[in-house]
Amino acid sequence: MTTETKELRGLGAAIVTGGGTGIGAAICLALAALGHPVLVGWSRSKDGALNTVSSLLAAGGEGSEQCVDIVEEAQVEQLFQVCLARYGRPAAVINNAGIGHMANVADTSTADYERIFSVNARGTFFMCRQAAKQLADGGALINISSGITVASAAGMSLYTASKMAMEGFSKALAHELGSRGVRVNCVSPGMTDTPMLEQGDAQALREYGRRIAVMARLGEPEDIADAVAALVSPAGRWITGQNIHVDGGALIR
Repeated sequence: MTTETKELRGLGAAIVTGGGTGIGAAICLALAALGHPVLVGWSRSKDGALNTVSSLLAAGGEGSEQCVDIVEEAQVEQLFQVCLARYGRPAAVINNAGIGHMANVADTSTADYERIFSVNARGTFFMCRQAAKQLADGGALINISSGITVASAAGMSLYTASKMAMEGFSKALAHELGSRGVRVNCVSPGMTDTPMLEQGDAQALREYGRRIAVMARLGEPEDIADAVAALVSPAGRWITGQNIHVDGGALIR
């Protein structure tokens, strides 16, 4: 089957990094429900990615998994080549892969800095660059940032700075790709019940998340995934260059 034939058979593919767990897995399922074949990218959770693929196939969707370390330029290029070979040009690229960090600046090492920025900034750059080249006209690029870039908090400076770099990529790309109808946005989750909470005092973080949200509950991965799906869908056709906060109202206090 030729690439052209694959692109004509239905909605274009969606590439989702970090698709093995948490928000990424929920995004994969939400986009598959819209009718997109989904290429589930993973680097540390192969079992999770396989579970995600099994779930979307069981629900009647189409998809497969591909290992990718987004800090490796060649692997990012290969990810897009795999998408092209299996499904045609992507219609959506979701940069969800990222790592957290919690430490005061005085206790943050240079190695910490290099590790966090390597994934959250350098890796995002590699993904954005390939998306700019490969996305079909009218497609969507969504970068998963964080409400911490607005809220700020002690011990979160390195993570915050790396996500602000991601937001900068997004605004510039919205300008660069707008003439092709490609929409570029960020989605910034509030406190969401994902494995990333386990990097700190998970119970205390869950209680804090419920307390700061005016809707009085912690976010679920599906809450974020539904917002991503809306932006990818025709409902998001006139939205670009935005940072959509999905946080139960935490930032309006």
